[in-house]
Amino acid sequence: MKQFLTPLALLGLVLSPVALAQDAEMSEAETIAREYMAAYSAVDFERMASFMAEDMTFSDETATGTDNPDGIQAEGRDAALAMLNGFAEQYNPIELGFVWDTVFESNHRVVFMGHVNALYPTEDPNQVFRWRAPQTAVVTVLNGQVVRHQDFANYTGAEQGLVPAQ
Repeated sequence: MKQFLTPLALLGLVLSPVALAQDAEMSEAETIAREYMAAYSAVDFERMASFMAEDMTFSDETATGTDNPDGIQAEGRDAALAMLNGFAEQYNPIELGFVWDTVFESNHRVVFMGHVNALYPTEDPNQVFRWRAPQTAVVTVLNGQVVRHQDFANYTGAEQGLVPAQ
């Protein structure tokens, strides 16, 4: 009886320990995207801007409403920062508090899958308002700069309410 190697067995033969060790190191794109998203999570838009290409695009087609039935899109760093700063001025977030369960890079696109755990102040210093929803973000990095940022959040399925301030 002939035995055939399964695709997983073949993969084991092809990937040497050296190749696996190289994959364990983050690519430049992933390193930049992680730093950029950490700034986004902390509502540090000035730091985010340091990673943005001048002609970058920021979009969230899932952020629909009466003012933006097709979602939001900002063309260029200045427009993206104006949109982000407008959001901060309107809602005063303490943090966006992203928790990424999965992060991977493929062809200069770094995909983040997890949750947003946004916190907002309330009049009671012992409580904050939390808005939590599944979220995916795709950040494209070329030549050391973020050229595209796409957010996708489950706005209709968000958990929201008051939680103790920490």
